[in-house]
Order: sequence, then structure tokens, then C-alpha cells
Amino acid sequence: MDFYNVLVYILAYIGFVASSFYVINLFAYYKRRQSERESIEKKVTILIPAYNEEKSIEKTIKSALSLNYPKDKLEVIIIDDGSKDKTYELAKRFASNQNLVVKVLTKKNGGKGTALNLGIKNASGEIIVSMDADSFVSPDALKKMVYYFKNEKVMAVTPSMGVYKPSGFLQRIQQIEYYMGVFLRKSFATMNAIHITPGAFSAYRKSFFEKYGGYDEKNITEDLEIALRIQSKNFIIENSPKSVVYTIAPKSFRSLLVQRRRWYTGLVKNLWSYKKLFGFKKGPLGYLVLPVAVSTILLSVILTSYVVIKTSIDIKDEIISLQAINFRFQDSIDINKYIIETFFYRIFSSPTFLISIIFIFLLIFYMFFSRKQMQYTDNLKINFIMFIFFYSILFTIWWIFSFLYILFNKKVVWRKE
Repeated sequence: MDFYNVLVYILAYIGFVASSFYVINLFAYYKRRQSERESIEKKVTILIPAYNEEKSIEKTIKSALSLNYPKDKLEVIIIDDGSKDKTYELAKRFASNQNLVVKVLTKKNGGKGTALNLGIKNASGEIIVSMDADSFVSPDALKKMVYYFKNEKVMAVTPSMGVYKPSGFLQRIQQIEYYMGVFLRKSFATMNAIHITPGAFSAYRKSFFEKYGGYDEKNITEDLEIALRIQSKNFIIENSPKSVVYTIAPKSFRSLLVQRRRWYTGLVKNLWSYKKLFGFKKGPLGYLVLPVAVSTILLSVILTSYVVIKTSIDIKDEIISLQAINFRFQDSIDINKYIIETFFYRIFSSPTFLISIIFIFLLIFYMFFSRKQMQYTDNLKINFIMFIFFYSILFTIWWIFSFLYILFNKKVVWRKE
């Protein structure tokens, strides 16, 4: 058995075991869960940090103001982080809102963490919600999320996330990726293994910040760090799958690469900082979820890179052999067609593809769960096909760039495209 087959079977084994555990655990949760219709009203402050968000800030604020939540128990604080466009001026128009408290703060640019911490200092709510300035939330999302805080051990609650009006190749692939995350986030929540609280719309107890400090202002993935900190203090992070928030996903390859480079380098650095979360003492988070995440990332990147490189070399050798026997392609289009057809034939005829068929059915189940929870009605067949064919290659590219930045200790910063 060669190196390639060993990798395939190891990755398949890890994937099957982990996926089966996640599915079984989620079924068990829904079988024993109690009703979630009880209404719990707590004073909530929504923080919207913004830097150069003039294109979306008004729509985001209107989305927050349209939440189906008691107006006397809700305030919205927009923190302009030294924007160079009209973000502050546009946000300021909402400061005189008569229905509820709307504050607009401004400060010198210092990063998202500094903006959120300023908002926390000015917040009067018992619950703090961080909301990205390019996100739009469903009207009942907040009420459903606040319900989970009836448990005093719960320090954070996450929503279900989707891509806002996806168009183009990359946004459509991200749409499927986000919907896959809906299932995984709820499954992780059933075993208290959520390790990321998305900045798009996550809720926290203010008391946690007061006792354990605010956001890490030097951290490039502050939502990941705060989630790991909550887990390290032995608290609970919940998930409300029917609380839906949509975010504007990167549309160009460059902007998406910049985003993922920040996410992935932040993931590696934060997992290293919180390496004590690995192990049996932390339950499923430590002995299953985090180890599986790390191992599958490494194996997937190695396997995809190996398959692409080996297939490319084999095709090159085939072309050289054909030329050696005086075989001639008609033109450049003909040779390119031959390369593409041969490349995909080799990929689809490999053990990787055969095993992937099983995972495709698993992903379809994930999508079914997401559709039911988020109640979306979009036809996603084309998007799903594009995801199956291209996501692993994109995923590998994102991680290779991230590994290089980590290896050469290159600085990764927030960048608004």
C-alpha cells in the first residue's frame, strides 16, 4: 500500500468516526431536549464595530433595530473605528432614534477588539451581542438566543450563519460551506465543544468580560480567542440554530484569501495558546473535536496537494510520451481540453473520489438539517456541485498560504478590501 492510499484510509477513518459521533450525538440531543418556547427577557446591548463599512452599515443598523425584542430592554451601540469613508456620518443619523437607545461612538483606528471593548464599557445590557457591520439578522434571532441564558453556566450563544445573496463562483461555494457549519455548530453545542463564536452575531454575558477581561485587542481572530477563553474557564457555549444571520462573503479570490489567511493563522496561534484544552480533561472538545479538526486539516492539505501534484506530473509525462511518438494536438484549445479531461478522470477514478461519494451523502444530510433550521428555500444544486468539485482545492490553497505566513512569521493584520 503506497503513501497515497495510506493517507486516504486514515483520513476516511477519522472522518467516519467523527461524523458518526456528531450525528448520533445530535439525534440523542433532539430526542431528550425540552421545549425552547419559553420567553426570557434580559437587557441586551448590541455592539456594531465598523471600519470603512459605508456600503452596508445602514442596512446592518436597520436590521438590528428591526429585531423582535422589547424596545425597553434593547440598546444599540455603533463604534466607528476611525473609518476613512462615511461610515460615522451614516451611523450618526440613527442616534436620534426615538424607539430605543442608539449610541454612536468614534475612536482612532485600533482594530476590532479595541472597538468592541469601548462598546462594552459603554454598554448597559446584561447580555452583549457583537454584530459585524456587514451582517443582517432575522427578526426573532435575538429572542431565541437569549433563551439559552436561563442556564447560569452559559456564557455565550452562537447563531446559524449564511451568505447574504450569494452571487458568483466563490460566494456560492462559501454558501454551502456556511450551511455545513450550521449542523456542526449545533452538534458541537450538544457536547459543549463550540470553539468559535462568530463575530457576525454572537451573544455573551457581560459579567464574563467584567471578570475575565474584554477582547484580546492584539488578536487577529478575537471571536476565536474569546470562545477558547470561555471554554478554558469551564463555562458553556450554546447554539441557537433557528437564530439566523446572513453576512456578506468575500467575492474576489484575493479578498477571500486575505480573510482565510487571517482566520487560519489565528486558529493555529490561538490553539497553541490554549493547548491545555486538548486532552480528556476537557471532554469531547479536548479528546475529539479539536484533535479531529487539526488532524483532518493536516491530512486533507497533504492529500489534496499530493493528488494535484502527482496528477499534474503524470499528465505532463503523458504529453511528453505522446509527442515522442509524433502525436500532434490540433491547437492549444485541444491540448488544454485533453489536460482538463485527463486531470478530472484521474481524480474521479481514484480511491479518494470513491470514498468521497459516502461523504457527499453525509453532506447532503448536513444540508437537510440546515435547510430545516434556517428555513431557506434556495435551490442549491449547482452551488453544491461546485462545492464538491472545488472546495478541497481552495481549502488547500488557503491553508498553504497560512502555513507559509506562520512558518516565516509574517504579520497578518485586518484588511478591509
